[in-house]
Amino acid sequence: MKQYSLVFSLFIILLSNNLFADQGYSTGKVEQLRWYEGHKGLLVVQENMADYGQCGRADYYILDDQHDYFKEIYSLILTSHISYWPLTFEVEGCFQGISRIKHITSNK
Repeated sequence: MKQYSLVFSLFIILLSNNLFADQGYSTGKVEQLRWYEGHKGLLVVQENMADYGQCGRADYYILDDQHDYFKEIYSLILTSHISYWPLTFEVEGCFQGISRIKHITSNK
């Protein structure tokens, strides 16, 4: 019986990891900001990037221009980029095929 409960527990853990596989946290300095025709938002290159949104690419994150706090987050990203401060992005899901920035944290 113990064996079955162990297998069941491992199954639940693996299942829960897959449920949240389209989000993650990325911390590092902002290396590049890019406005690119065809994308509706700011493209960001950061140290230590990964495909947290499960979009099939890890070369950019995007701050979509319809985000409720677009202006405030853009300002913080720009300041961080100029000052070489690291930022933490919570990245979740995809927007236009790129991992979407949902939340941002600045710790200095």
